[in-house]
This record gives sequence, structure tokens and C-alpha cells, in this order.
Amino acid sequence: MQEKYFAQVKARLPKAAIAASKKDKPFGHFTDDERQEIMWWEKTLKEWKIYRDRYPGDKAEADDKFVALCAKTDPEHTFSVKTLYRKKKQLETQGLEALIDKRGKGRKGKSKITKEMWQTFLSYYLDEAQHPISKCWQYTQQHFQKFAPDLVADIPSESTFRRRVESDIPEAMEVLGRQGQKAFRDRCIPYIRRTYEAMASNEWWVADNHTFDVITQGGNGQRHRLYLTAFFDARSGIFTGCHVTTAPSSQSTLIALRKGILKYGIPENIYVDNGREFLTHDTGGLGHRKKKPKNGEERFEVPPVFERLGIHMTNAIVRNAKAKIIERRFRDIKDHLSRLFETYTGGNVVEKPEKLKGVLKNGEIPLDATFIDTVETLLT
Repeated sequence: MQEKYFAQVKARLPKAAIAASKKDKPFGHFTDDERQEIMWWEKTLKEWKIYRDRYPGDKAEADDKFVALCAKTDPEHTFSVKTLYRKKKQLETQGLEALIDKRGKGRKGKSKITKEMWQTFLSYYLDEAQHPISKCWQYTQQHFQKFAPDLVADIPSESTFRRRVESDIPEAMEVLGRQGQKAFRDRCIPYIRRTYEAMASNEWWVADNHTFDVITQGGNGQRHRLYLTAFFDARSGIFTGCHVTTAPSSQSTLIALRKGILKYGIPENIYVDNGREFLTHDTGGLGHRKKKPKNGEERFEVPPVFERLGIHMTNAIVRNAKAKIIERRFRDIKDHLSRLFETYTGGNVVEKPEKLKGVLKNGEIPLDATFIDTVETLLT
């Protein structure tokens, strides 16, 4: 009789009304990511219902198999059977908003790091000394111990600052502050892509010097590293003139230029850096290195070789190696030629082979003549 009575009372009670603000929130109210999440859960719950209805065996077994199937077909989304039932109930009682994962979103944009703490930390972190984060945090504590002791206890932990660095400091700002203007220009600012389609062969030759990462031996038994002076055609991508020397100079530049002219003709323009082997009286002229005479009278100077040949010389911006595409070909020379020799030294201490010391001790060193012959055969 009691059960019958309570059943009658329960039937007369009004059903729990779902708040309209949650149930009827418009779909356009959500962000794009939230819409994607809502649609994915609606689709998954619908597929789950169809799968359970069609499964011939136990429904609990169907739930486990459905979750395992989803884990294989969509590994980016992982959930359990318990999660499915929770999402289904939340969708029925709370509406679409309940399908959104809000973990951590309540604290988004909030931080225990005050503006003063953060600016003090940045003054140490965005420095070209490149202090580690742990040291910047310690320096920040020391700063507040000296100037605001009452705030020291409120400074968050090092891990809090580390997370803030990863989330709030743009890469360009970090590069500029910790590595300087040149690294910022090279890696972060917009650039204009150079095109070669409208360029003709022999219109632009690029010249530079390269130090071979190979130890060779001269006729007198002296061990050294030779240099390559090369001219490179920007349009065709080939070395037009090369000369191997013990020391780069204007003489080696003219020899390499002569070899290139004899084989391919005179170029219209030459693009070089600001080295003395190019900016000399007898090669390309002094260019921007030329000084005004003290008495104000220009003295007569013999035209340099480039001018007499009708070649226009252009100098690259200082410390702007990326403008000279020949630098990339020098990397190819290092990888495809220098590394083949037993006395390969590497470009720095880190690249230095461990066997080099033993090779030099045993005297297994190529002669200059052999090395020069190999270089000229491969490059020209």
C-alpha cells in the first residue's frame, strides 16, 4: 500500500524543468572549437545508440566493444563507457553546453604572477646574456627582497613562470630579446623571395671565399687548410670559375674570374661581400671604402678590372650572408666533397671527428696538388 501511494504521489509531481538558459542556448553562441566538440559528441552518442540497438548480445558487452572500436578508428579521442553514459545524461538534462570539456577554462587568463613580478622577470629573461629561467626566477625574488619584501611570499613557483614563458612570450620577442637584432632579422621578420625565372645566364655572378674543412700538406711538408675562391652563376646554378689558394686575395679573385670568363664569357653583374679581396684598387675599386681626399681634389686612378670589363659590382649588406646564395653551395661542397677525405676537420669543435688525431699522427694527409686536382675536376 505504501509503494502504491508513493507511486501515485510521484506521478502527480511536476517533472524537473530544465533551465532554458542552458537547454536553449543558441548554437551560434559557442566558439568554433566548441561547436566541433559538440557535433563530435552528438555524432558519437548517436552511433553508440545505433550500435547498441543492433548488437545481438549483452548490452554491456556492446558498450565495451563500441569504446574499443572508437579507440582504433579515432585515436585522438579517448573515452570510457562511463563517459558515454555521463555525456548522454548531461545532454538530456543540461543541453549542448554540457558536452563541452571545460577543465581548466575557469582559470584561463588568470595568473598569480602580478604585472610587477612579470615585468621584473622579463627584464632578466629578455636579455642577450640568455639567463636560464631558474636564474631569472631567483633574480626576481632577490629584486623583491630588496625593494618590496612584503611581496616576496606572494611570488609563485618557478614552474608557474616557466609555463607563462611558454604560453605568453611570442617567439619573435624571445629571439629579439635573447639573441639580438641579427637573429631577429634572419629568422622572424618578413622577407622578399628572390626569383630567378626572369634572370638570364651570365647576368649575375656571385663570388665568395670558402675555407675547406680538410687538412692538406704542401710541398714543404707544411700542414694547412686551403681556400676556395669561386664565382657562381645565379641563374644556372653552376660554378663558373674556381681557384684554390693558400690565402684569399685580389689575385686569387682575378684568377677565378679569368677562368670563368674564358669558359662562359663576361658576366653583366657581380655580387660580392665587402672583403678586401674584392674592394681593392685593381679589382673592383674601393666602393664604399673610398675616402674623400683631404685637399678636396679627386686624384686620377686607373680603372679597376671589373670596370674595364664592363662588369657592374654590387656589394652585399654587411653581416647578411643569406643574401649570397653561393653560401648554400659551399655547404654542398662541405657535405659532398670535404667529408670524403680522411683529414676532414669539421666546421667546429663539435663536428670534429674523433679519428682525426690518429690520422694526422700516422701522416695520412693528402697533398695540395691531389686535393686541388680533385676540387677543380668536380667543380668545373
